[in-house]
Amino acid sequence: MRVAASLLIAMRYLFGVGLGKGARIRSAVLIVALSLVPLIVVLQVADGMIAGITARFIETGTYHGQVLLSSRLSSDEIHELRRVAKDVPGVTTVAVERQGLGLLQTPAGRSGVTVRAVSPELYREDLGFAEYVEVREGAFDLEEANSIVIGVDLASRFGLSVGDSVRIVTVRPSPSGGFLPRPASFVVKGVVATGYQELDRLWVFIPFERGLTLLSEGVANQILGVKVEEPFAIQNPLYSPNAVFRGVASLMGLETEIPSSTALSEIRSRLGSGVRVFSWYQLEQSRYVSFQTTKNLLIFIMFLIVCVAAVNVSSALVLMVLEKEHEIAILKSTGASPRGIVLIFLFAGFVSGVFGAVLGMAVGILAAVNINAVLRLIEQAVNGVLYLTGLLAAPFVGRSFASIELLTAEFYLEEIPIVLQPAELILAAVLTVLLSTLASYFPARRAGAIRPIEVIRRH
Repeated sequence: MRVAASLLIAMRYLFGVGLGKGARIRSAVLIVALSLVPLIVVLQVADGMIAGITARFIETGTYHGQVLLSSRLSSDEIHELRRVAKDVPGVTTVAVERQGLGLLQTPAGRSGVTVRAVSPELYREDLGFAEYVEVREGAFDLEEANSIVIGVDLASRFGLSVGDSVRIVTVRPSPSGGFLPRPASFVVKGVVATGYQELDRLWVFIPFERGLTLLSEGVANQILGVKVEEPFAIQNPLYSPNAVFRGVASLMGLETEIPSSTALSEIRSRLGSGVRVFSWYQLEQSRYVSFQTTKNLLIFIMFLIVCVAAVNVSSALVLMVLEKEHEIAILKSTGASPRGIVLIFLFAGFVSGVFGAVLGMAVGILAAVNINAVLRLIEQAVNGVLYLTGLLAAPFVGRSFASIELLTAEFYLEEIPIVLQPAELILAAVLTVLLSTLASYFPARRAGAIRPIEVIRRH
């Protein structure tokens, strides 16, 4: 029995018109498709959320890389090292920063804060920082020595606005080995929001030169914040350099090295052994490992659903074998080999997987691409139900129900960035087809073992 004949019979069993025998397997195809939809959505949405949160954090917080400097360096020495680092290929911006802890004192109360002493040109020169740091009031103005820019949560909690005076108290080591307080007065020039609620309640920005005196040696970190052209090209487990790009570029005789991937190593080489260089992934490794672990767990759960759908294909094929037992006996009596019969049902499982994968991929990609609109629709529907419930329950409970927001600054993103990953989509489709084919093996083997004489005796 030829392979083409096995495939033709399999297609007839699956999609034959007027036979009325393929309803179960077509239902199995639909179940495979529906099981693939949440897997595709989880894959793309998880990737988008991780990418969005990571981008926001590395642009506003850790930079793409940090060069840790000695706090004993003078301002001139720091700016000279900055100039050397900025000349490295692939580097777009190098910012000077001194970080330390302080106590913010206001007429309404006090709070511990992270003091970031940065260059007054940071907001103008670092486009990534400016993109993710939204100025809610005033301006990101650090031109004057007593200027300070605070987070929106601090401003809201203490009722601060542009023009208000605040104090920052830091500590400095004393000759006796203890610490002495060092207060300093500032005037609020701007209120900003980073999209991270916990950071908006912690960060304050002051001029770099003022930070050199306010944040003492031994209790502050002094860094060069490095930004590169392609931050995700820096070696990390989440986003590795594109192997396909490298392969194609190599075949075309083009340069395959991405400058951003080697920028931090080159900076380390040029600045010498007296500095330590860290990538954005190394600086917040535990956070990103947590993101990846959560994504993998979700994918595993969704993949189990696909496995259950594949088992449903197997069940449908078992019933098909029972229904087609008489035809299988006739085929064997006319010369069909057991191998040919097995191939019929293997092809049936394979084709079921292909159709299910294609349909599921189409619906899943459509849902993933429009996930923000879908979430807004769900949010509106839920809030509508809560509003109606509140109206009906008001005479009895005396209060209304609060509306919900699915995406807020508390969850780091107000909109999920979606960038389709072809490799992940293809892998999901291939695994779905493979599972459906494997699930059809046992029904196929059972069909191949049917003995015509036994079937004739029963019928």
